[in-house]
Amino acid sequence: MEQTDNFAYLLPFIFFVFGTIFLIANRWSPGSARYWGLGYICAAFGFAFPILAYWLPLPIQAIFSNLLFFAAFFSYGQALLVRFNRPTWFWTRFEFAIGAFAVVCWLIVVREDLRSQLVIGDASLAVLLAISVFAVWKHARSPIDKMLVGMASLVVFETAVRVTVLLVSTSAGDFASLDQFLSSDYAFLMQVFASIIGFVMALTVLGSVVFDVVTGHRRAAEHDPLTDLLNRRGFEQALPDAKDGAFPAGAVIIGDIDHFKQVNDRFGHAAGDHVIIGFAERLRASFRNASAIARFGGEEFVTFLPDVSRTDAADMAEEARLAFEAMDWSGQGVLGSITASFGVSTTAPGDHSVHDAIARADACLYVAKNAGRNRVISEGQRPPDSPPTLRVVS
Repeated sequence: MEQTDNFAYLLPFIFFVFGTIFLIANRWSPGSARYWGLGYICAAFGFAFPILAYWLPLPIQAIFSNLLFFAAFFSYGQALLVRFNRPTWFWTRFEFAIGAFAVVCWLIVVREDLRSQLVIGDASLAVLLAISVFAVWKHARSPIDKMLVGMASLVVFETAVRVTVLLVSTSAGDFASLDQFLSSDYAFLMQVFASIIGFVMALTVLGSVVFDVVTGHRRAAEHDPLTDLLNRRGFEQALPDAKDGAFPAGAVIIGDIDHFKQVNDRFGHAAGDHVIIGFAERLRASFRNASAIARFGGEEFVTFLPDVSRTDAADMAEEARLAFEAMDWSGQGVLGSITASFGVSTTAPGDHSVHDAIARADACLYVAKNAGRNRVISEGQRPPDSPPTLRVVS
């Protein structure tokens, strides 16, 4: 009995600690953490309620404990669906939970059928969580996500096994057989096993929350907050590694918005931000095969296109230039069209870093600016209508 009592006190404490940690973590990783936190805290109070409210009649204790467990499993399911960006079916699952809880209350208060209440209650909890597991099963990609879905599936399986064993080991209407089963060492071991699964799932959830926090901070460190494109650091991380001392083949495109300072001076920095965002969206649309598109600062953007020839890269840059020139900015209070210039280069056998190709593309961009802007200049190309004395980029 002492072992059972110690276990009854320890489990709610452990679940409460995990729930509190998840709610705190939600500050840095908003999303599923709050629902995991609410779920584990509800489960903690569900286990502890008969101890904390021992002075209440047993039916009242059973009703409130069941209410807390239904809230816990509903929150678990919500957490899974939110994490994997799946439809939450909130009201459908909520109506199912309310309906099942009403049946459990009827069995407790009217029928006074503890056996049926345990069976219907646990089976409903399993179904409630199984709905979410089924919805996210095919969407787990990372190892931590697969483990998370696997642990949730194990909770469903364990609950189903517990219901089956209860049905097989007891007789309907025979309170003596139910009391004997619930007080047996076998039932205690089942409870311990279920608690271990819940504990391991909590550790898995903790791992996923920590993973999300780290991923979020890393993303913030490697992305430009205005355009959500990569920044310089993110650009470096996204590039392929050099092999045998040579950088992989591909094209580099540098794009720069023409006379951008005038846009800020004439129409304000808010309008300038809209132009920057619009240019970034145009680059995403035109450079679909890019392994990295980055905002290097201000109005300058750098793109790396793996295994793309100089001619193809120039055509893609021309597409982006024409599309950007055709954009309507009147909704942002900007009058007239805005243009951009591009410089294009490709990696060479002697390059040891992408910065070698970036330097050549930057030189081409410089030529494009001096030749009148709103044009694409490729490495080795003479600008159209350029004077004979104009230097050709080589």
